[in-house]
Amino acid sequence: MQTESLAPESPILQNPASKSPIPKNSAPTKFDNKLKKIVHNPLFKIALFSTTSMTVLGSVVIAPSLPSLQNHFHNVAGIDFLSKLVLTLPALFVMFFSPLSGYLLDRYGRIKFLFPAMVLWSLAGFSGFFLDDIYLILISRAIFGITTAFVMTGATALVGDYYLGEDRQKALGLQGFFTAAGSAVFISLGGYLSSIDWRYPFLAYLLGIVVAIFASTKLFEPHRHRFDKKTQNAQAPQNGFRFFNFFPIYLLVFFCMVVYYISPTQIPFFIVHNLGKDSDIVGVSMSVSAIAYGAFALFYSRLRNMWSIAGVYAFGFCLMGTAFLLLYVFHNYLIVMVSLAFLGAGGGLMIVNSSSYLLSIAPEHQRAKALGFMASSIFFGQFASPLITQSIVNNISLLGLFLLFACVLYVLGLLFVLRSKKPFGHSLAT
Repeated sequence: MQTESLAPESPILQNPASKSPIPKNSAPTKFDNKLKKIVHNPLFKIALFSTTSMTVLGSVVIAPSLPSLQNHFHNVAGIDFLSKLVLTLPALFVMFFSPLSGYLLDRYGRIKFLFPAMVLWSLAGFSGFFLDDIYLILISRAIFGITTAFVMTGATALVGDYYLGEDRQKALGLQGFFTAAGSAVFISLGGYLSSIDWRYPFLAYLLGIVVAIFASTKLFEPHRHRFDKKTQNAQAPQNGFRFFNFFPIYLLVFFCMVVYYISPTQIPFFIVHNLGKDSDIVGVSMSVSAIAYGAFALFYSRLRNMWSIAGVYAFGFCLMGTAFLLLYVFHNYLIVMVSLAFLGAGGGLMIVNSSSYLLSIAPEHQRAKALGFMASSIFFGQFASPLITQSIVNNISLLGLFLLFACVLYVLGLLFVLRSKKPFGHSLAT
């Protein structure tokens, strides 16, 4: 098996001639073989992937309660803006603090940051239940975003530490499935709790403490991160983090999230205004996308056994392009449901494929840094999506937006098809 290189002259599009790459720094050892038995225990997997799926609670749980929250604070100046900031502020702090969390997790280890961050995450989220000042709620949401950065980066880094090769691909697929399933469940839970009182959805964040206690009994600091600090410090100047080696992945992830978040930001208006449907069915419609996201993420490893990394990217782009083409051509609710399934499926494959590729090429001592910038790109895409797409809608209409993205996505899909057929070993074609 050929090994990867992150030399300055080597772009990120390098990859070994293997469908289940194992980085040079993560070659299997006797400890890895023993570790494999531990990490395939079902309870261990539940603990790990419950941790990675916690972050979906960030916005979906409290989103249905925002109108009632706004009414409660109706005397506060600018509450129209402030109420929406309750939802979006955590994403901004995740975007800014994910790179820092990656640096600290790589330097000092995963567990010592992960479990405290999970507890603080729960407390900061839960505090909205009893706080009666919108500005204090916003401060708690900022703290919530910072801790989300550590939980998200640390948990995904552990997936990369615990699993290698094809096992890692399967693990990332399970992570995507748990995340999407959690999203679908908590969309419904948030809607139910908000119908009782706008404060009740904040109680759901207490589940984080339960997950943290359970995870603390199963998860452990990987042996490879009980490193010799002198060795790491000696290597650091020679092997500094090369951001632009990973930049193509970050750009792809950013674009994918801009496209994927058309689903919650623009398609509900299409359902209500263009199709004349009641707004009550919007939540159910959005869950279709989440379910498809999880289902296709779950089967990612099987697709990688058939296709190259570029081939999976091509398939994902084509699925998402087909979603927007269907929305542009056919104007009925059944087609919307099919389109959302296509959009979710493509989005799930793109994110898992990017995570798998990044983990396969990132040096072991820089894995969390690389993931930190990826998390930042994901949340930057979520934040930028409505700003980008709404400006397009204002200029060429909502249907024009669908057609434009269908064309762009098909072109990108074609480019990756051509890339996957390129006849050389160190490429996305493997």
